[in-house]
Amino acid sequence: MHAVLERLYDAPLGERTLAAAHDLLPGEWDRLLEADERYAGLFTDGIGPDGQDRAGWLAGAGSLLGTYFTLENPNRLEPAERELLVESQLDGGPLLRGIVDRLDVAPDGALRVVDYKTGRSPRPGYETSAVFQMRFYGLVLWRERGVLPKMLQLVYLGDGQVLRGEPTTDHLVHTEQKIRAIWSGIEDAARTGEWKPRKSKLCGWCAHQAICPEFGGTLPEIPEGAVALRLGITG
Repeated sequence: MHAVLERLYDAPLGERTLAAAHDLLPGEWDRLLEADERYAGLFTDGIGPDGQDRAGWLAGAGSLLGTYFTLENPNRLEPAERELLVESQLDGGPLLRGIVDRLDVAPDGALRVVDYKTGRSPRPGYETSAVFQMRFYGLVLWRERGVLPKMLQLVYLGDGQVLRGEPTTDHLVHTEQKIRAIWSGIEDAARTGEWKPRKSKLCGWCAHQAICPEFGGTLPEIPEGAVALRLGITG
């Protein structure tokens, strides 16, 4: 879906139609298979994990594209960047990196950061992680370009919702402080070798329960100092 929405904007204005987007779907799936043949394993005996065959699965993706066209008119947009790699080195902290799905730049230089989500929008009260992700992008762009983004926008294709927020300097400073606190915790764990698991509802989606103490698993042996060395932590 992300690749289709990226390549759709390669077409000239007036030709960015829903039919054109649908035509891109099979080719982008084939590109994935060429990049990594393991994707083919999603369909065992031609049937995917949701019980659909390849054609049905692509049809579901086509439905998401239909939702996108109810939210934005790509013939009225001219993105400045798509799938943009952004990064910024925090003084005394980690290198921040991310890929922005789309960056729009207004004639006055105002930045709009857009991220596509194929799932449904979070329920009220559960927006924290989504807000943090977008402010993370906003922070990196602010540090990289010296321009405070005007708008952070999440487009949820699963239910047709668009969440928007206008970040302030205080928002992004707070985000940086949170990142530094997370990084500090990682550094402490690397130095001590103590990695404490935290059980949550998301554990049901995790593929690593076999090595997680919270589920009776056994942690793999890690050579002493290996994690600290990998993270560049000394002392």
